[in-house]
Amino acid sequence: MNDNDKENEATTGKCAECGGETPARDTHQCAACHVTLCESCVETCHDCGVGLCHGCCEECQCAETLCHDCALPCSACGRMLLCSDCAVRCDVCDDPLCSDCEYRCEDCDCALCYECVYDFADDYAYCSDCWNSRRQEPYYADSPCWLKMQEHKHMLTIGLEIEINGAHGQSRLKESPLIAGWCTDLSLDDEGREYQTRILTREDFDAIYGLVRGIHTESREPDKAGGHMHLRRTSRQTPNRWYWALKGLSDQQARNLNMRHTSNNRWCELIHGDYDGKHTAVNGCHENTIELRTFARWDETTAHRLIPALEWASHMWRHFESHDLYQLKTADIMRESARSAYATPQTTPAMRLAARKEA
Repeated sequence: MNDNDKENEATTGKCAECGGETPARDTHQCAACHVTLCESCVETCHDCGVGLCHGCCEECQCAETLCHDCALPCSACGRMLLCSDCAVRCDVCDDPLCSDCEYRCEDCDCALCYECVYDFADDYAYCSDCWNSRRQEPYYADSPCWLKMQEHKHMLTIGLEIEINGAHGQSRLKESPLIAGWCTDLSLDDEGREYQTRILTREDFDAIYGLVRGIHTESREPDKAGGHMHLRRTSRQTPNRWYWALKGLSDQQARNLNMRHTSNNRWCELIHGDYDGKHTAVNGCHENTIELRTFARWDETTAHRLIPALEWASHMWRHFESHDLYQLKTADIMRESARSAYATPQTTPAMRLAARKEA
C-alpha cells in the first residue's frame, strides 16, 4: 500500500450495508452497533433522530423507523411497536397502547387501558371520575329507621326511585339526607338521573314532598322519566294482592295518584300473573320489596299527588298485613283500594293551585 492508498483510506469510508466507498465526511455511524453507513443506507429514528443500520432498527405500525430505545411495545398486547405519534397513553397510568387495545371513557373521552377502566356499563367504559359522578350506590343501613325495622318485621317502610329526564339541579338532590344513591339510566337523556331515596317511614312524608316539590327539569320530554315505589315485603305482601289493589282503581283515581297503568303505558302494564321485569306495573322479583312501577315522574308538576299516593300505598300495605293469605277476596281488595283512594289527606292551597295548573 502506497501513501496515496493510505490517504484515500483515511478520507473515505466503506458502507456496511451496500459496500460502497463514501467520503468520510459524508458517512454515518449506526448508533447501536457503530458500523459505517452511507447517506443512502442510513435509517433515521422517527422519534430521536439517531442514525441506524437496517439490522438495528424497528418499524412502527405506521412504517416509521424507530431505534430500540424509542420503539414502544403496547402494554396490553405487547405485539405492536409504536412511535410517539401512534402510541396512545393511558390517562391514568401513562402506559402506551395500540389503537386496538385502548378504551375511551364514554363521558370524558379520556384514554384508558383495560386495567384502568373503573367500570363498564352496557359495554361502555368509564373512568373513575365519570363513573362516580354518574352513580353512587345506595347504602340503606344509614337510614334512621334501619335498626328499628330489623327488630320489627311488620313495620312499614317505603322507598322511592325518582327519575328525572334532562338538566336539573343535581347537587340539591345528591346532598339531601333523604337520597341514598343515584345513577344514570339508558332510558333518560345524558343529563338525566335516577335517585334512590333512603328507607322512608311515615315521618318522612312531608320531607320527601318538600324535596320533590323543588325538582325542576329543563327537558322537552319530561315524561320519559318515571317514579317507582318500593314497599317492604313480608309473607302477606304478594304481587297478586297488589295487582288487585291497582285493578280496583278507576282511571281518574289512578291519575290522581300519579299512576300510569290505566293509560296503557308500555313501562307499567297491569297484567294478571305478570309480575317480573321492567314493563310491569307490579314487579315482584325483588327479595325484600314489592315494586310498584306504575307511577309517573315525581317533580314540581306532580308533587301534590305524592302524599296521597304514599298514604294510599301505606293503607293498602297495612290492610294486607292485617289479613292472612287467602283471607281476602279479590273483590274485597279492589273495594278497599278504591275506598282508600278517596281518603286522601286534606290538600293545602299550594297543592290545589298546582292541581288546577295541571288540569
